[in-house]
Amino acid sequence: MNTGTIPYLDKPVSRIVCGTDFLMGAAPNQTFAALDAYWEAGGRTFDSAHCYGANTSIFAAWTGSRGVRDQVIYFDKGCHPYGRQRVTREDMLSDILENHRKLEVNYTDFFVLHRDNPEVPVGEIVDWLNEFKDQGLIGVFGGSNWEHARIAAANAYAEKAGKQGFSLNNPNLTLAENVVPLWGGCLTIGEEGRKWHAETGFPLFAWSSTARGYFAGTTDEEVLRAYDSETNRARRDRATEVGKKYEMSPVQIALAWTLSQPGNIFALCGLRTVDNVKENIKVADMRLTPEELRYLEFGDAS
Repeated sequence: MNTGTIPYLDKPVSRIVCGTDFLMGAAPNQTFAALDAYWEAGGRTFDSAHCYGANTSIFAAWTGSRGVRDQVIYFDKGCHPYGRQRVTREDMLSDILENHRKLEVNYTDFFVLHRDNPEVPVGEIVDWLNEFKDQGLIGVFGGSNWEHARIAAANAYAEKAGKQGFSLNNPNLTLAENVVPLWGGCLTIGEEGRKWHAETGFPLFAWSSTARGYFAGTTDEEVLRAYDSETNRARRDRATEVGKKYEMSPVQIALAWTLSQPGNIFALCGLRTVDNVKENIKVADMRLTPEELRYLEFGDAS
């Protein structure tokens, strides 16, 4: 498994992060087999979140049964809005502790805020996160669905205050262009944000990196509402075309497109089956050329 590094964490992080938000919908033997395959391939980083509910307990059952709980790198998230803004010190601490209880751990390497609240000064958020880091509850932190400018402002404050700053950004980044946001408050990173990441090398963890099955031809109405368009159907066709060159599926090429973006890129993937794991792992070390990246996105390699 290809790995990368991020600021303030002295562990290698898997370029492909295994999601756990789907575990309730799969048979336990299939679920555990897929998690086993990811682990056997060298994957150590798993995506979890407060809003994943019982999925987290199922994941904890796997880590406990395999005796790997202390070896897992937890990419853990909180402060999801449940009908209100929840970027507060109280909600942050509550989510961290509840996540730890469900995961049956006392510490998680990552804590990522599922949403931002621009009305809360970034300095306060950095202060709270440093407080919980100093208490030994979390290691590094970042923002999911945050504008890159807010993260830059948070890190400017942290540097001036002599505190730990954000280590990552976690927006949606996929070859499929959004028609509408997949969920309320979601952020798909734009051209300016992608350029900022390429220039700074600041770690980007892409969620729904293959558009939740769109490139596999899903009929899921929620996914089609978010992604189906003439533009994206053409991109899927080009992914199929490029895939023939590499003997890969359009899903694999879509993942390769995400991971091949300039900068320090990681991808969150829902690895539901052993075959999913085997197919995605092949992409971890693959890099498409700049011409192929442009062709897949725009149909023009020049």
